[in-house]
Amino acid sequence: MLAPMILVLAAAIAAIAFSVYWRRRNKRPDAQRESTPALDSWVVETLELELAEAVFEMRASTADERKSLRKSLDGDPDPTVVSKIEDAVKTVELEYTRYAHESDAEITLHVRYENGKEFTSKRRMPWADMPPAIRSDFEERGSTRSFRTWTFPWSRVVAL
Repeated sequence: MLAPMILVLAAAIAAIAFSVYWRRRNKRPDAQRESTPALDSWVVETLELELAEAVFEMRASTADERKSLRKSLDGDPDPTVVSKIEDAVKTVELEYTRYAHESDAEITLHVRYENGKEFTSKRRMPWADMPPAIRSDFEERGSTRSFRTWTFPWSRVVAL
């Protein structure tokens, strides 16, 4: 009679512990999304054109000529493409700027190369379409700028 009660009590404790763990895990800042599909698409398209010219020396290239580059940027890495990019690109950074009394924000993509050269591209995005982690960052800090390092798909670590 005592054994079934102990099993029920142990199961209840395990369920409560799992529930607490799950709530805390989902409330952590790193659980918030740092990007959106629209932002990812713009970054990949911009990098595809920039890297084709700056790294692969393909001036006025066609989509077909950039096919392996695009596949690598979309998460299906080609070892030759990856090593060439890794040798040439030092950092890729996104700068978010929110202007007071405006309903959108400016996103600046900065690419810094190992040889000291830099590339910059800008885009405006509606505030509602900004990544949740970025909106939260602005609201909590009350700042007008926020920076994030952008990593290539082959460099991202996915925790299980």
